[in-house]
Amino acid sequence: MTDQWREVDPLSKFILLADDDLSDLQRTSLDVLYQPIIGVLPYALINNFWRMSHEKKTHQAHSHFETLSYLSVDMKSFYEARLRLEAAGLMKTYIKTSDKGEKQYVYRLVSPLSVNDFFMDDLLSVSLLQVIGEDRYVDLYNEFTRPGFDLAEYKDVSRNFLQVFNIRDSEVTNTPKAVQQVKNSIKDNSNEVKAGPDIEKSDDFDFNLLLDMLNQSYVNTSDVKKNINLINSEHQLYGIDEIEMAKLIEKATNVTNNVFDPNNFKILVSRQFQSNAANISRESATVEKSTESDSSELNAQERQLIKSASEYAPIEFLNYLKTAKGGYVHSNEERMISDLVSRQILKPEVINMIVYHLLIDQEKSGLNKNLFEAIADNWSQNNVTDASKAITFIKNRQKELNKPRKPRFNNNRKMTVKETLPDWAKDNEKPKEYGKVNEDKKKELEARIQKLRNSRKEGRE
Repeated sequence: MTDQWREVDPLSKFILLADDDLSDLQRTSLDVLYQPIIGVLPYALINNFWRMSHEKKTHQAHSHFETLSYLSVDMKSFYEARLRLEAAGLMKTYIKTSDKGEKQYVYRLVSPLSVNDFFMDDLLSVSLLQVIGEDRYVDLYNEFTRPGFDLAEYKDVSRNFLQVFNIRDSEVTNTPKAVQQVKNSIKDNSNEVKAGPDIEKSDDFDFNLLLDMLNQSYVNTSDVKKNINLINSEHQLYGIDEIEMAKLIEKATNVTNNVFDPNNFKILVSRQFQSNAANISRESATVEKSTESDSSELNAQERQLIKSASEYAPIEFLNYLKTAKGGYVHSNEERMISDLVSRQILKPEVINMIVYHLLIDQEKSGLNKNLFEAIADNWSQNNVTDASKAITFIKNRQKELNKPRKPRFNNNRKMTVKETLPDWAKDNEKPKEYGKVNEDKKKELEARIQKLRNSRKEGRE
């Protein structure tokens, strides 16, 4: 996340748009299903926006300052909460800049998905599963889902509208002017907004290859085609390749009726990739070569690190490092990675380098949320766009830290030098030079990672 929040003037105005009021079912969905995903402050913000929209004052301009005061938050916190609401598909933001450079905002509130639609949405349901865990996820699903009833032996005897109500044929074929005017007004004033979050399609996953493999099995591929967004989401998040994806889909398919169960699939993926020895592999990966970075300055160890960071999805990469260190991936670490991936601000290989920098270079036992986001923010601001640039950036940072600081004097008066480094870059000890910290330990970890890879390759042969 960059410093774009600074561009929002607290004194600027915004208009709230909402097509409908929240129904009881939508309110339940927001309270029980969305809240664990978006967090406390975004939940408070969207509730405040819905309350304000109920005032029914047409296009009333509100002040950001009043909202900040009401919620007792600063602009950065407000901006971050707004981004989470946008990402969850609960609101849209529009900006208009006047000739004087003044900005006015429009926040369009999007109704939450119904409970059933929420569980059918791939991104939202997977995110909820990651946050609350498998047991609670299944409990919620069972709590909100009504059991089905077989009507096969029953005959539908319901009457239609015209069988019960009397209406003149002429008014059906020739719509009355008043009715047509209202319909036209609704069309003109309605800017349809798709509910639910969006994610870009992955260009490194061959969906046709997946279908070809599944055609050789008992899986009904028509069900699989309906869940392409779910499969794409799981691929981008966990780095699951076509072969492993086919195996997981087969496990999530009922062998008696060949029906693919999306909810069971989500649980299987989460269960497999949350374990310490997650059996994830990538048969082949297309590594994007950076033409902007000078790879000649990188040694063999660094080039291998770039290759690994480019090959693996962030959670997969994190799991490799944690397993090599004898640890395991915590649910909060998985959520941190998922949040950053969903923002699409940094490439996966850059996120992997942040993970490596924290766990290996700084020898952290796990990922700290504040430190992780601070580094991500700093790298985004400094245009770190690939793994090679990440290594160069870390090296340059360490060189700056190693430079002796000379006090400045002006007219024999000692000036106070204010440190401007971000908190995550500060260290009470002498700064460590990148690539020369605990070389033996790094080599040991790399050997263990290579051993893991080899064992997984042998398991597939």
